[in-house]
Amino acid sequence: MVYIPYFIISLFAIILGQITYHINRKLPPVVMEEITYKTFFKDIRKDFKIDIKYTLIFLVIFNMLIYFVGNTYLSYVYSIVVFALAIVFSVDYRFQLIPDETHVLIAFAGLINLGFNLNLWWDYILGALIGGGIFWGLGLISLLILKKEGMGFGDVKLMAALGFLFGIKYILVVALVSFFIGAIVGGIILIVKRKESDGYIPFVPFIVIAAIMLMFINANDIIDIYIYFCSALGMKMSDVIYYFIEKFNLIK
Repeated sequence: MVYIPYFIISLFAIILGQITYHINRKLPPVVMEEITYKTFFKDIRKDFKIDIKYTLIFLVIFNMLIYFVGNTYLSYVYSIVVFALAIVFSVDYRFQLIPDETHVLIAFAGLINLGFNLNLWWDYILGALIGGGIFWGLGLISLLILKKEGMGFGDVKLMAALGFLFGIKYILVVALVSFFIGAIVGGIILIVKRKESDGYIPFVPFIVIAAIMLMFINANDIIDIYIYFCSALGMKMSDVIYYFIEKFNLIK
């Protein structure tokens, strides 16, 4: 009996893995209005091929959800969200666009979660407003100061949908973690590809990574780690400043 949830979620992973592969190939032309949904579904049926890449990824993540989150409704809700985020990650990385269908799917998962937590409805509504508001504000600041688009509206809708799923605290931590990862990865990319880089680094993959991390790690634990990191960094900087003060007798 203990293995039944793993079997069910694995079957779910296999089905969604195949669907993800074909959606990633066929959905971008729909979003860019190059083909219609009628052609989209027709091509999926006609060109269907077995793929294992996304299936293997989903098998690992979905089974981890059962192991760490438990055999609860939340594991299955999160599996739907991971499915949507995989599409978001792939399509945005290749085409710099986010299908609205993924936002709707994440919001639907959030609606299911809300049904189990009606007493916290205000937390999820504010989570959507705050999540979308943070990135909308950043985009507006970028337009006003840098005169160019910083955060696309697709990013805003994605964060709003995730905020509706996670609530206030978790969406704030998603934003924090995504900025932290983005700063590290972006800095490395700019250094390594300084001459070839056009200055554009898609931010959505960092949001996706942060959101999936928050499915397994408690937000309070990440906040504690961040505070410890900032405290340790502050102490190190203080030691360096004190060293130079003594070395060069800056204070007499």
